[in-house]
Amino acid sequence: MFSPQIHIAFNCEEEKRITKPIIDNPPNKLYLFTAFIKRTQQKDINMHFYERNIKSLKKEIPLLKIITKEIDYTEYIEIIQELSKIIKYEREENSNCKIFINVSTGSKMASIASTEASRLWDCQIYYVHSSEYKPNGEGPRHKGEFFIFEPITFPIEKPKEIYIKILKLIDNFIKKKYQGKIYDKKKEKFIYLKNLIYKLEAEKYVELVSKHKEPGSFKSALYMKSRNFLEPLVKELKYIKISDERRNKKVFLTSIGIEILKIFKFLI
Repeated sequence: MFSPQIHIAFNCEEEKRITKPIIDNPPNKLYLFTAFIKRTQQKDINMHFYERNIKSLKKEIPLLKIITKEIDYTEYIEIIQELSKIIKYEREENSNCKIFINVSTGSKMASIASTEASRLWDCQIYYVHSSEYKPNGEGPRHKGEFFIFEPITFPIEKPKEIYIKILKLIDNFIKKKYQGKIYDKKKEKFIYLKNLIYKLEAEKYVELVSKHKEPGSFKSALYMKSRNFLEPLVKELKYIKISDERRNKKVFLTSIGIEILKIFKFLI
């Protein structure tokens, strides 16, 4: 009857800023991230807050399922990837579940990534502040009365799923081409455009309605049809680039395309 609620928060030097929204609005499940900075191999320095918060939540909501995950608080892409895995899994379990992310916890990078994730995948975010902010001394930084509100966010245009799927196809095609081979790693990896177009046809991304008996006519029609998918990837989205050679044009992934593949790795 009721949609399950999922809360996501990041451990930090806080108590009620994390626990109050959960206790006031008991979810079915809580994902609580703790920090591990890979560059410095530094573990979460606020684990004593984590222990206290877990104890408090278990006392108030005995049936609450708490899942702890370690994540690098400085890595934007990693945070978005982990959020996308949670969102995908929970929505596959129940498409009506409501997902809430506390953007006032963790690091600034965690807040930025969480806000972007909420806009991309239609989650709700909330921010918690207090009547007393004391950054110095022992105990949590925020005390007194707590206020919870949902910040206004503006929608961003998520790439169409077909473009992400074709981008993944290109990436897999490139990996397969270079797998187990010795090559100059200073040079960009590529596939030939003609091979990609035939791959798009084989995977049924491009289908021709009319039959073309002549090979030249078939090839020309296939190229024209493929432009509907490839041009947006080149000109609008800038996920790939195509070389200027007259023959044997090459297709490369751009740095933006590589980042998009990381962000949507677990979602599509």
